[in-house]
Amino acid sequence: MKIIKKLSAISIVFLFLLSFSQCKTQAVENEVPFTIIEKTYFYWVSGKKGTNGVSIKIVGNFNTTSLGFSAIYFQNREYKIVPQFQTDKFTLIGSYSVLNTSEVLFELESENEDAKMNTNIPFELEKDEAILVYSINGKNNYHKIKGVKKMETVFQP
Repeated sequence: MKIIKKLSAISIVFLFLLSFSQCKTQAVENEVPFTIIEKTYFYWVSGKKGTNGVSIKIVGNFNTTSLGFSAIYFQNREYKIVPQFQTDKFTLIGSYSVLNTSEVLFELESENEDAKMNTNIPFELEKDEAILVYSINGKNNYHKIKGVKKMETVFQP
């Protein structure tokens, strides 16, 4: 009888730990209630004493009214977004900027870019991949977007 109680207690603790550890992992969903029709990014550079950075744009169609978007993970950064919804279409734009120096553009495009960026995101991504964080009825889900196309660098006065 004591052995059964010990095995039951060990089983309960094991199941509790197993379920708790799974909360930290993010499952990427393959079937989503939207379709992506445009996925692009570009580097931008402003005036001498201005700033520069990267902007990512995701455009798609959706078929549910309880859909929300909160972030995009791209090139080892988390981009906060404010979604724009039209009838059955959405546009998501995220960007970040840094202070401008004469070599920042080259630093942004260099292969050492990953070492300079915040790598505390919970995903391993290729340079042309992004993770879109979306929610349905308040529950966060994750969708991987492949083939994000690089556009030409934009120079602003």
